[in-house]
Amino acid sequence: MTYAAHHILTLLASLLAMAAMSRSRLTWRTPRTSLLIWQAIGLTLVLSAVGTALAIGLAPYRLGIVPAVVGFLHDLTRGDLPTGITAFHLFLTACGIAVALWIAAAFARSAGSVAALRRRQRSLLGLIAHPHPELQEALVVAHPAVAAYCVPGRKAAIVVSTGSLDLLTDQELRAVLAHERAHARERHDLVILPFAALHRAFPASRHVHAMLDAVALLVEMRADDRAARDIDRLTLATALHRFSTCDRIASPPGTLGGAGHDLDARIARLTMPSRTPWPVGVLLLAVALTVVSTPLSLFFLPL
Repeated sequence: MTYAAHHILTLLASLLAMAAMSRSRLTWRTPRTSLLIWQAIGLTLVLSAVGTALAIGLAPYRLGIVPAVVGFLHDLTRGDLPTGITAFHLFLTACGIAVALWIAAAFARSAGSVAALRRRQRSLLGLIAHPHPELQEALVVAHPAVAAYCVPGRKAAIVVSTGSLDLLTDQELRAVLAHERAHARERHDLVILPFAALHRAFPASRHVHAMLDAVALLVEMRADDRAARDIDRLTLATALHRFSTCDRIASPPGTLGGAGHDLDARIARLTMPSRTPWPVGVLLLAVALTVVSTPLSLFFLPL
């Protein structure tokens, strides 16, 4: 049970970290570091939840989870389970394996559906969009409503509507395009995908939903920071303010839209920048890596 206790403690620690990260606005100061911490928390949460069930269920093997699962499956095929394995152990083992497979299947379904949506989006753009006469990186769709988004992938596309061109000045347009380029270059779609898959696996969990929302906002803030390297922060904030005060259409599913998530918070952050000293970010990242390495080691090392 000592083995299981370690997993339970790690699970509780990840839940507490999730609650703290969801409520804290300090995460907004260093979006890139905060995204890495969220990834560590999400991975720790999954490993600890699955690990708790398997650690208790396979306790008679007195091994790390991976070798214990291998031994269990080998014994199960031979029909020669250890005498210490009871119906309770079998139930928890089945639960742990089922949850792991359910999450893996949700990830595969999410990746497949997103890929299909993007293929459809690119096909539609090939029919209705045309390159901007001056900004060749941008595809223009003739629509009076305001829209700007990125279709991620190996051949990313940045899309703006004619309504956006009418609304924004040249510099504001360049700021929006720089934001969308940041999404494409840093593959923020891959950052969001595991959290979207987790939400797909557990759609009723408000904690998972809050985690997905927090990550989506941090992704937008990270893209804001990258855009601000080339364009003045105030110019980008002004562009976002224009988006927030006009009628705009939601970004299509499977895309990343710069004007789609908590514009007020992003505008306030851009107009009043505040950065966390880098030693604090390094410390937070080190803590996150330590936390995530704990359940990983428990999967292989016997106690």
